[in-house]
Amino acid sequence: MRISSATFSLCLLLSACGGDADPGSRTAAPAPPAADVAADTIPAHDDAPPPALASEADDGMTGVDSGSSGKTSATGVSKLSKLATFPVGVSLSYGNEAFSYTNSPPQQAVIKTHFSQLTAGNIMKMSYLHPDRDTYNFTQADDFLKFAKDNGKTLHAHTLIWHADYQVPAFMKNYQGDKAAWLAMLKTHVQTIATHFSGKVASWDVVNEAINDGGGYRNSIFYQKTGTDYIEQAFINARAVDKKADLYYNDYNIEADSAKLQTLTNMLDGFKARSVPISGVGFQMHIFMDYPSVSTISAAFKRAVDRNLKVKITELDIPINNPFSAPYKAGDIKRELTPALALAQKKRYCEVVKAYMDTVPAKLRGGVTVWGVSDPSSWLISDLFKNAHADWPLLFDGAYQQKPALRGVADGLSGKACTNT
Repeated sequence: MRISSATFSLCLLLSACGGDADPGSRTAAPAPPAADVAADTIPAHDDAPPPALASEADDGMTGVDSGSSGKTSATGVSKLSKLATFPVGVSLSYGNEAFSYTNSPPQQAVIKTHFSQLTAGNIMKMSYLHPDRDTYNFTQADDFLKFAKDNGKTLHAHTLIWHADYQVPAFMKNYQGDKAAWLAMLKTHVQTIATHFSGKVASWDVVNEAINDGGGYRNSIFYQKTGTDYIEQAFINARAVDKKADLYYNDYNIEADSAKLQTLTNMLDGFKARSVPISGVGFQMHIFMDYPSVSTISAAFKRAVDRNLKVKITELDIPINNPFSAPYKAGDIKRELTPALALAQKKRYCEVVKAYMDTVPAKLRGGVTVWGVSDPSSWLISDLFKNAHADWPLLFDGAYQQKPALRGVADGLSGKACTNT
């Protein structure tokens, strides 16, 4: 199997990105597609092996970081969000979900101290808010919104339309009607939800992941029934009932897959020609320590900037291990976050944030959000690494202690040099 470095992303083997899954699972992320499906969706890359096989999980590793490590802890960042004039956000699990903030005072302390914007990991997705045709359930989302408001945080809402099978309500899967009927049904869906939250949320991921890896549009049920019309109609319908919220198109791997980025660019140009009310582009940014390059990331951001659209990093995480790399396949699996690795991750986080600051002018900075608070809570542990071993993709360890990665983000926001010291 060959995977092209120009189009590779960890999300290619997954049915979706960003911890999006059954909240009953440990890290709430969807199951990957069957192997024969995955193979058909992966472009070529010379030194990128498939992820670890299930049998490799028998090595005694649990994938859980038991807590803090004095060797890799960091101090000195007093309040991360104060270093930016734009939102610095984090995604959170809610209620009975694993790693829910509602059951963790230490996690709440980190949230309140360092972040200015919150995103719900699951509870503002389609099946949660609109489980049946005439049924809407805002109870959990309203409580989440209250937590944000009570603590002086804004809310980035995720997401109005998304293809993932488990998140498309059953009534939509079974809906009978022509294209016009489908668009009318989706209009009601979008406007009912957007109306409820109008004036309460700062921004929306209006449509999530509508573009294929390798370019073209994803063959979702929405595309099958309406073509691409559902995408721009979602923006038109959301804007009709919420005049102020920023409206984003959100996707993964658009910072690395040139064909996918070109489809996005063409879509944006069409939106501009037809005056579709889109505010910006959400770059999920599930990336690795060595891929993609900073220059590639910057060039992708510039596509949106050149169209006077906001750029928002919406789901940033950077694992230490890359299961698609030749060293990992050969057995070079990092099973401990050593000081050297922690500092290398610090530098990588800094470089990504610095690229954002250098490329995106102040008026177009929609914000930077990391996907999860502590390392053990990351969706990558179960979905990418199959719980075969631990990894450390985020800014805080399992005891909610600062890691050098947090200092890396702080340095990037502050314009300081990016170093591994």
